Amino acid sequence: MTENRESFWKRNLDKIGIGGSLFAALCCLGFPALLSILGAIGLGFLVNDAVLLPLLIIFLLVTLVGLYLGVRHHGSWLAFIIGLISAIATFLFIFVAFNKVLAGIGIAGLVIASLVNVWLRVRKGR
Repeated sequence: MTENRESFWKRNLDKIGIGGSLFAALCCLGFPALLSILGAIGLGFLVNDAVLLPLLIIFLLVTLVGLYLGVRHHGSWLAFIIGLISAIATFLFIFVAFNKVLAGIGIAGLVIASLVNVWLRVRKGR
């Protein structure tokens, strides 16, 4: 049972990180639908840079750890490098040089990195 639980985390940590990163990034970018939902359910306090900055950093790091675990499984650095560049771009274009389009490209890069990681894992399993 413990080994199965560990393999679950190894396989899904990057996806959990990307989900959290996407949530934090969309809040930072002021995505109207998400902000409305948070306000409606009483979580409007989350829409604050003092909360979102550490949250985004934590989830970006979780994503990178998950992608690194993928490297250890399939041996290819491609997904990790895409994820690293995308994580840096997402952080920079949200908190340093605010640009919604470039931040969106960084977020898309994180999703692509996760998809590449899944593809490499499946290919290794065959």
